[in-house]
Amino acid sequence: MNTTFFHIPQSRRALLRSLLLTTGGIITSDLYAEALALTPRATEGPYYPDHLPLDQDNDLTQIIGGKAPAGGIVTEFGGRLLNADGKPLSNHVIELWQADTNGCYIHSRGTQKGKERDPQFQGFGKITTNAKGEYRFRTIKPGLYTGRTIHWHIAVKQGDKRMLTTQLFIAGVPQNDRDGILRGMGTDAQRLSVIREFKPVSKESQELVGTWDIVLGKTPEEPEQRRGGPGPPPPRGRRDSASVGDQDIKDLLFGPAPF
Repeated sequence: MNTTFFHIPQSRRALLRSLLLTTGGIITSDLYAEALALTPRATEGPYYPDHLPLDQDNDLTQIIGGKAPAGGIVTEFGGRLLNADGKPLSNHVIELWQADTNGCYIHSRGTQKGKERDPQFQGFGKITTNAKGEYRFRTIKPGLYTGRTIHWHIAVKQGDKRMLTTQLFIAGVPQNDRDGILRGMGTDAQRLSVIREFKPVSKESQELVGTWDIVLGKTPEEPEQRRGGPGPPPPRGRRDSASVGDQDIKDLLFGPAPF
């Protein structure tokens, strides 16, 4: 596969630069919204917990009553939940579930052959977005399991309705280029929006940190969409493959994020 598959197409960079030039370097809320790519949908996968843990907070590294922290590289990420117009969405629940450092899930069939699940890892967590649409998770870098790349599973709920099921990936992981689920997620711009850079918190630390804004459409999901069935068609018009992502604007305006 071409190693430039997930790079920002030059046409998208040109579009963003033209916006900056025509606005004197100022991105208004309307132009900013024009540049957002909706976060693409992805399959729920087979390992959404079939028995939820008692501890369901947004720190998955330490369970209530646990004897030790979870194994693996501690990783934090957060950002904002936005609608398609770039406005923050409060009081939405964001769920996260993932493999532990051994590639095992908290699911009755989620243990890999020859591996054991880390009993100190929470495996599932959730958080409600605040008035600014902000959320944050403290977790670990997921372990690999057969046939996939490193990833987190994410679901967004508004009340009883699940609005989005997606996955988050780490930039630079070799398996990204051949991961079938990632390659099938929406447009180039949308795929770029779910591949984020994670860097050490400091030179002395192995802990990783990253940022990720989730951009939500208006249509709730149906169960068959979550299980990998056909979802809605890719967004048309100004949010197609020529659109630019939220992080692209920040990177070109201010340079890459310090973490």
